[in-house]
Amino acid sequence: MVTLAIKAQSPWQDAHFVGGHPVLDLTNTVFDRNHPAEDGELLNTPSDVLTWCASAGLFEETPPLPEASAKDLVPEVQSVREQAWAVFSAIARGEAAPAGPFGALLERAGKGVGADQVQRIDAALDRFTADWTAPGAIPAVLSLLAVHAVFTLPSGRVRACGRCGWLFLDSSRGGRRRWCNMSICGNREKARRHRQGRTP
Repeated sequence: MVTLAIKAQSPWQDAHFVGGHPVLDLTNTVFDRNHPAEDGELLNTPSDVLTWCASAGLFEETPPLPEASAKDLVPEVQSVREQAWAVFSAIARGEAAPAGPFGALLERAGKGVGADQVQRIDAALDRFTADWTAPGAIPAVLSLLAVHAVFTLPSGRVRACGRCGWLFLDSSRGGRRRWCNMSICGNREKARRHRQGRTP
């Protein structure tokens, strides 16, 4: 399984990386999936994407992106994110990965490898090198990680937070984790229930 070192860089915080896998963390770059807000998008600029990738451990130093690479970076990464969301939210519900989004991830990953954007991949996909400055390289790597995760993550442990809908890998001993983050969503849900219990 791909394990990348998380070191949250501004504007990202540790609370943005609760998924247990970079692809699940990518799907969580929208604030509150269950109750979408108009300003809930967290990937708004190429800088947001680059600092997220660095925080998620994709690269150690943020690469200087040529204008050609930066131009379509945000919409392409958002597209990969939404395809990954469709796939893993279905898996969290115990359903099969939907063919359309999964096929789009496969296609983008294959094109990235074929175009030499992703240059070397080890057998376990734990290590890879990419030409991060090439147009489409970041979305190709994220697609490759998503495809790999479909086959390697334990599907019965992929969960959606009962409050916000963020996805996470339940690594708890009993497999009963309900919240993306107990100190945020768990406590808010407890407070909500407490208020409800006191309402006449």
